[in-house]
Amino acid sequence: MGDADISDKSAKQFHQAAGLFAQGRYPEAAAALAPAAEQGDREAQNLLGIMYLNALGVQQTPSQAAALFGMAAASGLKEAHYNFSNLLYNGLGIKRDEALAQEHLIQAGRAGHRPALRALGYLYHLLGNREPQWARLSTDCFRSAADAGDPLSKYTLGLRAQRGDGAEQDLSVAAHWFRAAAQDGVYLASARLAELQSMGWNSTYRDSREMADRSNHAVTLLPFRLPGPAVFTSQNEVAFVSEYPQVLDTYLCDHLINVTAPQLAPSGVVDPRTGIAMKSELRTSYSMCFQASMYDGVMAQIAVRIASIAGVSPECAEPMGVLRYSPGQEYQPHYDYYSDAQHEAQRVTTVFVYLNDVLEGGGTEFPRLGAIVKPERGKAVKFMNCDASHRPNPDTLHAGLPVIRGEKWLATLWFWDRPFIWFS
Repeated sequence: MGDADISDKSAKQFHQAAGLFAQGRYPEAAAALAPAAEQGDREAQNLLGIMYLNALGVQQTPSQAAALFGMAAASGLKEAHYNFSNLLYNGLGIKRDEALAQEHLIQAGRAGHRPALRALGYLYHLLGNREPQWARLSTDCFRSAADAGDPLSKYTLGLRAQRGDGAEQDLSVAAHWFRAAAQDGVYLASARLAELQSMGWNSTYRDSREMADRSNHAVTLLPFRLPGPAVFTSQNEVAFVSEYPQVLDTYLCDHLINVTAPQLAPSGVVDPRTGIAMKSELRTSYSMCFQASMYDGVMAQIAVRIASIAGVSPECAEPMGVLRYSPGQEYQPHYDYYSDAQHEAQRVTTVFVYLNDVLEGGGTEFPRLGAIVKPERGKAVKFMNCDASHRPNPDTLHAGLPVIRGEKWLATLWFWDRPFIWFS
C-alpha cells in the first residue's frame, strides 16, 4: 500500500472517529482514532490526546496525551502546539518546561489559533507594567483573537479600551467589544456595558466596519521572559490567617469569572473521612472545579502566584475551584482539613482569592478567632489547616457569610504537604 493510500485511509478513520466523538460515543471513537494516530494522522493524534487528558472513553493518562500532542505538533498542527504548550506550562504528564511551552504557544499564535493568541495576550499583559511595548502587544493579541471571533478576547479587548491599557482609552471602542462579548454570552460583558453608562457614556458606539478597519493588522509575536514568583506582603494578620491585597488584577479576576460562569453547578462538600464529594445544606453556593484540559499558560501563572503565598510548589495544589454566591447564599461553619490515608497525605493550607467586590455581606468569618475578612477584588486569604505537627487546627473553623447584595466570586487552591496526585 502506497503512502497516498495510507494517508487516505487514516483520513477516513479520523472522520469516522470524529463523528463518533461528536455523538459522545467515546470508547468507539478512541478505538477508531488509535490506528489513524499510529499511521501519523496529526488530527487523530491531537483528538486522541484530548481524550487521554480528559478520560473520555479511555483511562486518563496525561503522559500519553503529552506524547500524542507532541507528535501532532511536530507535524505542524496549531491546535496540538497549543495543547502541548499547556501541558508543558503546568507539568501535566510531562516535566514543566516554560521555555519550550512558550515556543509551542507562539507557534500556535503565529498560525492564528485563537485560544493561543488569547493566552499570549494575558502573558504579555503580565509584563505590561514593565515596558509599554508588552502592553501594546498584549492588546494586539486580544484584538487578533477578537477579530477571529474569540468571545473572551472580545471582552478583554473592551476592558483594555475602557482602561486605556496598551491603546488609547476609548469608551466607544470599549462599548463595541463589550456588546459583542455580551452577544456571545460572556458573563460579565453586560455588567461592563452598564458600568460605562454609569460613567456618563451614552453616545452611539461606532459602526462595526470601522472597528474592523482599525483592528485588521498583523501581529508580531515576540519571545518573552516572565518574572519569577511575586513576593506579596501580608496584612491584617490574625493568628494563622493572613490577607494579601492585589494578588490578582482585574484582568485575571474577570477572566476566571468568565471562563467558569458557564460551567457552574450547585456546590457540594468533601466528606473528611473519604474525600468523596457530596451534597450538603451547609453550602448553598454554585461552583466548578478546573479539569486538566482547562489549565493553560495563564492558569499556570495564576497558580504560581497563589502558591507563592502558600509557600509551596504549585504541584502541591488540588485543581482550582471557583465559587459564586448570590444573595442569601452561604457556606456555614466548616473545616477545610482532611487527610488521604491511601497516599499518607494531608491538606495543610488553604488560599482563596476574592474575584470581585461584594456590594454587601459575603465576608469570611473565623468565629473562634472573632475575625471577619472583608471581600475585596484580587485579595488573597491564607490560613493553615494544621499546626506545626500537622495536626488539625480546630481554630480554622470558618464560614462564608451570606451575601446581602450583589454576588461574591472567589477562587480557591487547597495545598497538600506533598505533590497532589491528580490522576490515580
